[in-house]
Amino acid sequence: MPENSLRSGMEPSKRAELLRDQSFGVPSARNYLLTILGEFAVFQDGPIWTNAFIAGLGALGVDEKTVRQTLARTSAKGLLEPEKIGRRTRWHLTLRARTLLREGSQRIYSFHTKEREWDKRWIIILIAIPEARRDARYSLRVKLGWAGFALLNAGVWICPWTDRLSEAESVLEELSLQEVAHIFVGSLSDLDEQIYLAAEAWDIPAVEAAYEHFEINHFRNIPQSDEEAFVQLTRLVNDWRRLPLLDPDLPTELLPTEWVGNKAARDFLELHNLWKPRASDFWRDITAVP
Repeated sequence: MPENSLRSGMEPSKRAELLRDQSFGVPSARNYLLTILGEFAVFQDGPIWTNAFIAGLGALGVDEKTVRQTLARTSAKGLLEPEKIGRRTRWHLTLRARTLLREGSQRIYSFHTKEREWDKRWIIILIAIPEARRDARYSLRVKLGWAGFALLNAGVWICPWTDRLSEAESVLEELSLQEVAHIFVGSLSDLDEQIYLAAEAWDIPAVEAAYEHFEINHFRNIPQSDEEAFVQLTRLVNDWRRLPLLDPDLPTELLPTEWVGNKAARDFLELHNLWKPRASDFWRDITAVP
């Protein structure tokens, strides 16, 4: 995966929390709000009135009551700060939100845009979590998974990118598991064996199917208005955010020939660039009036 500050400059728990909120399951009002914040709001100065969010999320099928509840919950998460002006409210993105959203955008727009050179080495982590620390297993799975690792067997985690070592060490330290973990970095001599290892650890056909589903969902309709462009772009970006979390971005040598993820990335960027101007016009219109 192309290097970016989202992986290197922020606590794994904070990154994983935000992107998980944006990505998994049926799109919710919160999913859509975070996508709108990351796609439009983060690049403008000044606060945004509640009515703009009601109009934007309303175009996506979210009712006014749910919009207001979602804004309040997002504020409670430390991403939005409300400002009362008489009986009305406008919202400021917090510094934390701007950092998270800009870095998240950098990640999704750089994903699969260029090929990385693989040094043919693997990180292997052996870890035996004590029974008294069973509560740490879920957090370990989420955070190491976000860092690009897969659970090969019970207590055995692997990753083909050695530059993820420091992040793995940070995760283990954050969870106070460094004393029960042993980390090795080394090479396997046979490429076929490594391909087999990757196929055992990651569900590559499922990732491939997710890309194919993405392509089917988004490459049929042409927006006929600025509002339609806004809706389709928001849905496009919202769905694309999910894929970098599902796709471990394995080295080309470990993937099927003509990996569908590369084509999906090109198609995503093409549609995004095509729809963004009209979508931005709609956002500009609804944010211009309190």
